[in-house]
Amino acid sequence: MASLNYNRPAGDGNLYIVKSDNRVELFDANKVVVSLIKSGVDYRLACDIVDDLQYRVHDGITTKALRTILLNIIDQKSPDAALRYKQSHEMYVRTSRGTLEPFDYKMIENSLVKETGITQESAMHVAKEVEAKLRKLKVNYLSAPLIREIVTVQLLEEGLEEARSKYTRLGMPVHDVTHLIEQGSKENANLHHNPETIHKFAGDQILREYLLVQVLPKHIADAHMRGDIHIHDADYFAVRPNCLQHDLSWFFENGLRVDGTGKHTSVAAPPKHAMVAALHAAKILASSQTNMAGGQSLDNFNIFMAPFFTGMSREEVKQVAQAFVYEMNMQYVARGGQVVFSNVDIELTIPKYLADKPAIGPKGKVMGTYKDYQDELYTFTDALLDVFIDGDALGKPHLFPNVIVKTRDSAFKDPQQKELLFKVHQLFSKYGTPYILNMLPDWQHDAVNSMGCRTRLSGDWADKQGYENPGMSTMRTGNIHYNTVNLPRIALEANGNDGKIFEILDSRLDLIREALEIKHDLVKKRLYENQILPFLTQKGRHGEDYYRFEDLTHTVGFVGLNELVQAHTGSMLHESQDAYDFGMDVIRYMRDWADSLSDITGWRWTLTQTPAESTAGRFARLDMKAFGARALVHGDRNTGGVYYTNSSHMPVDADISLFDRAKMEGKFHPVCNGGHITHLFLGEGTPDPAGLMSLTEKLCRNTSMGLFDYTRDLTTCRKCGTVAGGLLNSCPNCNANGKDLEYYSRITGYCQRIGSGDSAGGWNDAKIAELRDRKRYCIN
Repeated sequence: MASLNYNRPAGDGNLYIVKSDNRVELFDANKVVVSLIKSGVDYRLACDIVDDLQYRVHDGITTKALRTILLNIIDQKSPDAALRYKQSHEMYVRTSRGTLEPFDYKMIENSLVKETGITQESAMHVAKEVEAKLRKLKVNYLSAPLIREIVTVQLLEEGLEEARSKYTRLGMPVHDVTHLIEQGSKENANLHHNPETIHKFAGDQILREYLLVQVLPKHIADAHMRGDIHIHDADYFAVRPNCLQHDLSWFFENGLRVDGTGKHTSVAAPPKHAMVAALHAAKILASSQTNMAGGQSLDNFNIFMAPFFTGMSREEVKQVAQAFVYEMNMQYVARGGQVVFSNVDIELTIPKYLADKPAIGPKGKVMGTYKDYQDELYTFTDALLDVFIDGDALGKPHLFPNVIVKTRDSAFKDPQQKELLFKVHQLFSKYGTPYILNMLPDWQHDAVNSMGCRTRLSGDWADKQGYENPGMSTMRTGNIHYNTVNLPRIALEANGNDGKIFEILDSRLDLIREALEIKHDLVKKRLYENQILPFLTQKGRHGEDYYRFEDLTHTVGFVGLNELVQAHTGSMLHESQDAYDFGMDVIRYMRDWADSLSDITGWRWTLTQTPAESTAGRFARLDMKAFGARALVHGDRNTGGVYYTNSSHMPVDADISLFDRAKMEGKFHPVCNGGHITHLFLGEGTPDPAGLMSLTEKLCRNTSMGLFDYTRDLTTCRKCGTVAGGLLNSCPNCNANGKDLEYYSRITGYCQRIGSGDSAGGWNDAKIAELRDRKRYCIN
């Protein structure tokens, strides 16, 4: 026999076996007998099998060869015993590919090298240690997640923390998946419980964990989880920008590729007819949602549509408007099974910066300039407002798109514009759904737009960059991302020290800067390297990208200014001038920070009032846990339905007049250049549209508010179609109650169903608590 290539005691006359890792072990017949008995083989049969085995074993045999011989002997003597023995000694893995395969430690070794970058030697050591632990468990069928869990534990024991972080598995506990399937989630009131939202939230969890363990540095992830800051849309952070203000005229000139390339869908030429143009507008908003995390908006919507209505009757124009509105409220296909979160900005006249621009009409041809289409603008806007006032077939409000009405000085003087503005206030009176974008303050640029989600884009960036057209910086771009500072926590940590407040604020702003720089690089990579955002990078006739990446806003938001000044000064914003002035100092400090970063980086940095649909509640709960009674939260501490006042708003229950609220909140609007809003909550009665319109003029002329709304709580009756103000227990027309009633109100920047008389809707506990606290104003 040739000499054996393994280390063994020389000349002792014993038989040795070679393990799979080349270790040498003395052959022990008794161990084989015990092993057979443990697998259920009768003692006498086990002894008989081992007797035969000893005649076939040779010195230096491998464990693999030994097991093969042993199985053959058992099978010859008792096939049933052979099956039991095989099941008790082989480990099988239920893989993530849906297959059942024999366990092989080499698979662990190779995956460790590939996924973590540790050395082959270290990987083999970890894999062998894991195999030993698994065999001690005596598990017949292993799962891939179980193996990965044990590997990560072994990596921790070996002190390989960085490797563990890279190797960890992302996902959800079984209990959470069951809860999601059976009860849903209330993170976003625009998402309703259905199979699509279940898949969306399950997928979101993986990408959220991926962000925290792989994308963000540990100090930023920890700050988010502690509640120092909030990273919004964590599920989309690594793959998409936030929101986008579209230029409809670009598609009217270039045609429409809803997938961005035309490789996977049909390609449409520039529209010839108004109905096709309107349907294209709806498809632009829907298809761009596949590339974006936030809202989709059409600026100057009625202006760009106007050239398509030449020669059409009022009835035909209304049919087009109706088709668009229903399309936007019945495309139940956006992220996770929801209608598209959409906005349209409409003008009541042609603004100066667009008046002489070439008007793109049917077939993508230039049809004069936009100032030639004032009559068509009026007819379409009038019809569009009628569609919203009509509501749907059951009398419910159309919730999307959010209608943002730009109100210039001429809106209160020109007869035609006054007629349109009156209809806007009829819509306010009935449903409370539109918004007023006040263009009268001196600080407003002629070219500006807003979205219901807060994002604001202003032409002053174009002026700063030297662009010829101010609209170039307000369309085909948007917000790359915004992250939020927990202001009340800063006051609690500073404990009365003015300087400490700004010192801590600096550190929090620095975290947000770093996170947004990471986001900037990620989006750039997704756009131009990974090329997974083809809708945004599609090119026009002149070779230009649709998306203006260089004009994106990088935005810091904030929650709880009121509670910051209350904790620091002892008074809320509306209770003392000193408290209000200190609050303004804090917000101006943040705006100066954003402006200085714009100068340093050349990027567009802005300050926004965070919508905080869930963040205001999350911060309040975390601070209540960390600081106890010192956390000045609103709501019910016992149930956990607590919240902080949103951004720089006055508390929703502040005992102040409507005009004082508008004036105090309005002063923050020019400082918050990335987005702002004031909500004026109306009481149960149906306000007179003329009275509301008169109030709007006073507010536009005498406050600094940029964007504001009149929010109504509504009860709609499924039985008779009645729409009534307030959250009522029964229909005032037919006395229906319970499941026949549905309730609506504005949750943050958009109106949404609260629930019905017999079931809850999508509002979270914090927003329900805020809804109860809101001070409502009666307009006679």
